Amino acid sequence: MDEIAFHALSVDETFAALNSSMQGLSSQEAARRLRVHGSNDLVSAKSRSRLAILFSQFKDLLVVVLIVAGFISFGIALVENSWENYRSGTIIFLIVIADAALGFSLEYNASRIVRKLRTLIFSPARAIRDKRLTEIPLQTLVPGDVIDIEQGDKIPADLRIVESNNLQTNEFSLTGESMPVDKTTERFAADLTVADRRNMAFAGTSVASGSGMGVVVFTGMRTELGKIATMTEETIEVRSPLQDELNVLAVRLTVVAGAVSGVLLVLALWLGLGWLVAVTYALGVAVACVPQALPAQLIVAMSSASQHLARKNAVVKSLPTVEALGSTNVICTDKTGTLTRNEMTVTRAWSNERELELTGVGYQPEGEVLDEAGNPVSEEDLQALSLLFRTAILASAGTVHPPDDQHENWYAVGDPSEAALVVMAMKAGAFDGKIEESPKLRSFPFDPGRKRMSFIRRLPEGDCVMMKGATDSILDVCVSMLKDGGVQPMTQGDRERIEDWNIASSDQALRVLALAYRPLNGDFESASLEETERDMVFLGLVGMIDPPRRGVREAMAKCHNAGIDTYMITGDHAATAAAIARDIGLARADGRTVRVVRGKEMAGLGDEELAYMMRSNSALIFSRVEPAHKLRVVRLLGEQGRVVAVTGDGINDAPALKRAHIGVAMGKTGVDVAKEIAEVVLLDDNFSTLVDAVEEGRSIYSNIRKVVLASLTTNVAELLAVLFGLVGIAVGNYAIPMLTIQILAIDLMAEILPLTFLCFDPPTPDDMKRRPRNRSDHILNAATGIEVGFFGSLIGALSVANFFLYMHRHGLTLGQDAIGTIEYARASAMTWLTMAFCQFGNILSRRYQNVSIFNSNILTNKILLASIIISAVQSFAAVHAPGINDFLGFAPIGIVDWLYILAAAGVFLAFWEGLKWMRRRPMQTV
Repeated sequence: MDEIAFHALSVDETFAALNSSMQGLSSQEAARRLRVHGSNDLVSAKSRSRLAILFSQFKDLLVVVLIVAGFISFGIALVENSWENYRSGTIIFLIVIADAALGFSLEYNASRIVRKLRTLIFSPARAIRDKRLTEIPLQTLVPGDVIDIEQGDKIPADLRIVESNNLQTNEFSLTGESMPVDKTTERFAADLTVADRRNMAFAGTSVASGSGMGVVVFTGMRTELGKIATMTEETIEVRSPLQDELNVLAVRLTVVAGAVSGVLLVLALWLGLGWLVAVTYALGVAVACVPQALPAQLIVAMSSASQHLARKNAVVKSLPTVEALGSTNVICTDKTGTLTRNEMTVTRAWSNERELELTGVGYQPEGEVLDEAGNPVSEEDLQALSLLFRTAILASAGTVHPPDDQHENWYAVGDPSEAALVVMAMKAGAFDGKIEESPKLRSFPFDPGRKRMSFIRRLPEGDCVMMKGATDSILDVCVSMLKDGGVQPMTQGDRERIEDWNIASSDQALRVLALAYRPLNGDFESASLEETERDMVFLGLVGMIDPPRRGVREAMAKCHNAGIDTYMITGDHAATAAAIARDIGLARADGRTVRVVRGKEMAGLGDEELAYMMRSNSALIFSRVEPAHKLRVVRLLGEQGRVVAVTGDGINDAPALKRAHIGVAMGKTGVDVAKEIAEVVLLDDNFSTLVDAVEEGRSIYSNIRKVVLASLTTNVAELLAVLFGLVGIAVGNYAIPMLTIQILAIDLMAEILPLTFLCFDPPTPDDMKRRPRNRSDHILNAATGIEVGFFGSLIGALSVANFFLYMHRHGLTLGQDAIGTIEYARASAMTWLTMAFCQFGNILSRRYQNVSIFNSNILTNKILLASIIISAVQSFAAVHAPGINDFLGFAPIGIVDWLYILAAAGVFLAFWEGLKWMRRRPMQTV
């Protein structure tokens, strides 16, 4: 049954294929089919337990290294009964647990897709069972059930329409079609896309107007909605660029830690230090090579960045997405509601042989009616056109309403096109809200065959037929028109001018409606449709469109300058999409038009052809696409190594949102499914907000790069201190300058705050004037490795120098047996504080690649400066505060000792300033 194209069958053929009829099914037969086909529900094929999610938090290489180091530390503590190793192991595991708890909470709350899909079809169904209409749970619907649907109902399963009474459905969330879709019982070609199957109604959509009957053809996971759920679950989740980058970093650091620890372990045993001492030093090396606080720093930094983005109406749910935004080099965007307002607006009109322009957008009734010269139309002229505006209201059923508790702005109820006509009349001052004074006496609803609808209204001047519809349909029944201030017979020339205006407006993607009326004389109650809709007076034409959002054109220009390709993927018609593309400047400023690829054409292209087309065009339009088409575009872009952001607001967008590096849902118009699966939710549904988020993401990556390099610099310094300690043992049995717990304390007490707030450096004007970074460009490469190695070694050398200078100044020789004494506690405090204060200078220097830290912008990140002051106070307390210094193995030092520490930090800063001076010299600029 799944292979049958029911839209290509007639009504009788459909019933025959389903072994059903208009009388529906018996309860016994329905129960049998329920056992065969299963519940009409969406079931999840895959799910992860909370325990599985928790265990997944411990797979990262850096975390594994820390866990191993923690167990070794506890093992040594048990053998030696070493309090220092117990403390070190405890701190390591506290770091691991904190990282895991934060990661678990984020991941556990991020994936409830199928549960949200179920809410789209939650209402009961009215089905014919045992030859009578009865209300049944939608889960019990089976193929062959005949159900009744009317305005406001949610469609509970995929239906073949068998009876339509002016039936229209809202399919925007499934197909992207922005307007209600007329439904018919006719049969269609088998190769139509879902959006063009007008004899079908689909689960998860709703009835916009009219009523009808449908026979269930697919239920549960076999519906179009179910297919999307299946695609969504089967779609692989793509790692963000930052996750890949951190994985590369973790591998490199793990290799270094393992190699150096192994060599030193063998060396220590060869020197005869004993296996406990050898393992202790190997552990110290491993801990020194791993930036223990880096995961926490990045989480806190990106959380803060996500809060900043939220204040800009972009809610980021996954922390790596914050940085991934900045790596985006392709944006695949919806049209309706993202690039446009999703509010139909009349922008042009033609009446009484006059061209009119209407200002204002959306359903808010603010704007003017202008003439061809752009001047406001006079009250006298508006009065002459009042019949046009009155007919626009009285031939419509849609309404608009002011903001209320549920709606932030003016909103429409009913057909969006009819609401737009009401707003047009309000702008012209022809609407006083008293429609009840012109009661509807009779109506002839819209019919796809005749393409028009009409109402008989009682007006003060008499009963009238008020009509609207497609231009050619209205012209067919008109014999006269409003011209020269009165009603004149319609000539062939008049018809040609009307048709020319209609064609010109349609070419600009305007939806054109014609309006007509006729005064009635005599009895109309028994008159037929043909007798009523004749000899009409043509009043004029109105052109409407869903206009682009404010600021979208400027945002698109930003994308061009930033080297970001932009593809429009929409379920709407090609002409409408192309017109919007022209308005917003989708193509770069090179005079080329944007190529349009229709869903049918795309289905005929191979992957290589489609991939080549996307590589060759920085802007494309994909129109009348289905969910699988959109997913295919995103998949091919990802296979090209490109970082893809995808916008969407409907259930049809769910697979592509999941497959993209950054799925972006609309917060206002988006369905729960899209918002649940997406990584980013735009609270204002605006493409401009997404581009602002990309700009913020680029700044975040730049700042994260600073954090990683600054953190690694300290790790090199810590590693060098451990190496010096081993050399000291080998040469003269000197005590190690720093204990493992003190290495951990550097990260937790001295640098975690400044490194975190280094990510608060503001964006630069050039962030959106350069191409996206190449994913093969890693933070830790040859150039940055040399820089980190040099400055890390410098900090390590200065720190160890102060350790030995302390011994020299006090005439001491601190051996391994001195560990735990007051003098050793002071000497190790000198090492630790020198490293901490040099790191403060390193962090400040990292803010600018070539510019001195002593510049006019030093105060642009006040919170960073405050965090350094706080960390300096914490460092002072680590050495001088009772209890804290005992725990860390420190003892108070004197003023002279502090001068040595500050002098070392000054030497370090001088080296940084010297390097920047040399970098600036050939550039002759900062």
